[in-house]
Amino acid sequence: MTDAHQPMLHMIGNAHLDPVWLWRWQEGCAEAIGTCWAAIDRMEEGEGFVFSKGEAHIYAWIEELDPDLFARIRHYVAEGRWVIVNGWWIQPDCNVPSGESVIRQALYGKRWFRDRFGVEVPAGYNVDSFGHPGTFPMLLRHTGSTSYTFMRPNASEIDLPGEIFRWRAPDGSEVTAFRIQGAYNTSKREMPLPEKTDLHYDKIRAAGHPFMCFYGVGNHGGAPTKANIDEIERRIAAGERLKFSDPERFFEEVEGGDWPVHDDELQFHAVGCYAVASALKALNRKAESLLEQAEAAATLAARETGAPYPRETFARLWKVLLFNQFHDTLGGTSLESACVDSARELGGVVHGAELELNAAVRHLARTIAPSPSPEDATMLLVNMNGHAASCLMEAEPWVDKDVTSRRRVIDEDGAAVPFQYADPHGKTTGMQRIAFPLEVPAYGWRMLRFVTDEAGERAPTPGFGAETDARVFETGGYRLEIGADGAIASLRTADGLEVFDAPGHRATLVDDPTDTWGHGNGHLGLEGEAMRLERVRLIEDGAVRKVVEITCAARASRMTTAIVLPEDGRLPVELRVLLDWRERRTLLRLAYPVGAESMECEVPGGWAPRVMSGREVPGLRWLRARAKGRDVVLANDAKYSFAGKDGVVYVTALRSPVFAHHDPVPLEDGARYRYMDQGEHAFTFHLRAAPALSRGDALALAETLNKPVISTPHVARGGTGPARGSWLAVEAEGLHVSTLKMAEDDARTILRATELDGTGAELSVNGARATVGPRALATLEVGPDALRPLDGLERG
Repeated sequence: MTDAHQPMLHMIGNAHLDPVWLWRWQEGCAEAIGTCWAAIDRMEEGEGFVFSKGEAHIYAWIEELDPDLFARIRHYVAEGRWVIVNGWWIQPDCNVPSGESVIRQALYGKRWFRDRFGVEVPAGYNVDSFGHPGTFPMLLRHTGSTSYTFMRPNASEIDLPGEIFRWRAPDGSEVTAFRIQGAYNTSKREMPLPEKTDLHYDKIRAAGHPFMCFYGVGNHGGAPTKANIDEIERRIAAGERLKFSDPERFFEEVEGGDWPVHDDELQFHAVGCYAVASALKALNRKAESLLEQAEAAATLAARETGAPYPRETFARLWKVLLFNQFHDTLGGTSLESACVDSARELGGVVHGAELELNAAVRHLARTIAPSPSPEDATMLLVNMNGHAASCLMEAEPWVDKDVTSRRRVIDEDGAAVPFQYADPHGKTTGMQRIAFPLEVPAYGWRMLRFVTDEAGERAPTPGFGAETDARVFETGGYRLEIGADGAIASLRTADGLEVFDAPGHRATLVDDPTDTWGHGNGHLGLEGEAMRLERVRLIEDGAVRKVVEITCAARASRMTTAIVLPEDGRLPVELRVLLDWRERRTLLRLAYPVGAESMECEVPGGWAPRVMSGREVPGLRWLRARAKGRDVVLANDAKYSFAGKDGVVYVTALRSPVFAHHDPVPLEDGARYRYMDQGEHAFTFHLRAAPALSRGDALALAETLNKPVISTPHVARGGTGPARGSWLAVEAEGLHVSTLKMAEDDARTILRATELDGTGAELSVNGARATVGPRALATLEVGPDALRPLDGLERG
């Protein structure tokens, strides 16, 4: 293409590197070094070649392990031929991480690049991730990105108004986006560069605008080859309209164009990823939740007591979590050994966050006056969320194995709190676990006591649970009927509202012949072999709840669900599932026939409607179904894959393909394979139905389930604070207050909130007020008398 009036073809030299996939991270680390040396070799062989590379984690490896290479990279970054894109810590999965995790990718990645190279990185770039929620333009703009380059979903998976378009989020935020044509690499498995270049010329002629053409050996690294560069230089010398370039230069050229708008998600590709590697996904959720709780507690402890804020520790833990949100890691498409590595690393994040959470709570406890009766078992109950918690609390106050004294729970005013003895986790004589209703304000605490009182209740003898022929169970809040198949035949609220139109919490084994990714199949199947009832046991029957345990089985697998029915119908029904899974190339569906006419799920940075066509869709912690005469909310603590059809909401609890099996490789009968998600899995749902439930109601269920109230003995003696209160007075109706932390550079208090209902909302913190726009994300500095707006990088 030599017509001087034709748009330019930007040749993007890159080497997409999966630090984990069909290899463990140790090999990814070695290949990162080798790939970047290869790119340096190409730099030093000529003057024109430009190389694009992102992911701060890769550069951090190089800085530590090969300082000479790092120095050469810095030289070419300063020269403008080595261009940093993406600006994130890694290229993550974009549907499973929370909105806060997405922000931290940029917060830590862009800070790292600014510190080491003195550069800002405006070019968003996730060329291998499997799909993108519609909130992403907002998250990108909020963290300093103005453009976005992606490849999936491809043209066969989604129709777009153009290959360059303005991608608009529900809050109105926009980035200029470009979809890569074909692939991001030119390895032996992909189209050769001469043919690929000519194909892009055809696209330019058809579209009438510039394109990017990506070249270089990728996935396991490799960088552009000498043959690649020779081919481009030959064409440049012949006068063709192409040049060595990078995404930032491309977007500068197309900036201001009259590009069409896409105001929806970029989905769907590899939908099977959201129901595999269940243990990793559960650990990811736990790590995210604990880090947010620990940061909030440490911030309040610093404000209240002057305790040091462990900023470096939090940054280190977040970076480990962010690395393990890499799309092939958290997506579950890596080798089994790589999944084991990730589980170990995420376990370390959970432990590290728990250490910091415990330390901060201990510091905060020092501000609270001691119990008036030190001999009582005193419980300090702490809510580290930006939303009030309303729940059935479980605690095991230490009573020195005293099983003879009668006891009761009293609140801060000495009033009795209804309670019952619960099944203790330790099966040792004298262990007493109790359950009681509790409400704690946002970022607040309460102090309750488990006191000796002859008018109280004596602990029962050990041994909770007995098999029963009963199938109907009632409390003041709910009526439950168990069907002959073990599903919930009926669940009715105290005011007579029937939750299900047909048996609910029905477990079905569905044949699943797809590969690990679920390639080529957006509908994974809804029907199969239903589990059958084995037994029903009544575990607890007391003043505040009944606990009914149902065990069902099919083939070699068994599912036990403890159904917690509160006495207070304002509280949700809990479904505590323990699954022993032994199936191969099978998935487990849990069906909730609520008569849904529509449904929506939490997604990173907000929520999204979900079509009820049977298609598999990703979601986060809550799902809200809207039916005639009722709304139903289902919150979860570990699941990410859902579907809906004919009024039924489905949770895809897990899948069991072969590890890292990629079509079209056939699986042979009798061959040795390792199958995913074998063994025990534990997860919990909170289920609530009412004539009307808001997204705020759904969010509150999800927050309390995933970031539960902390119970700890109150042992501090020097405090003077009251027995109940809030360390930070937050009013956030219609908002999701997701984050409370201290700034990365100083002692500023940072709070983050997202508007839920599309109408705008007002946030109040200690009396200071700020307005958050419809569906918008706000990062705010909490000052003594004002809330100052910041971006996600904590800049004013």
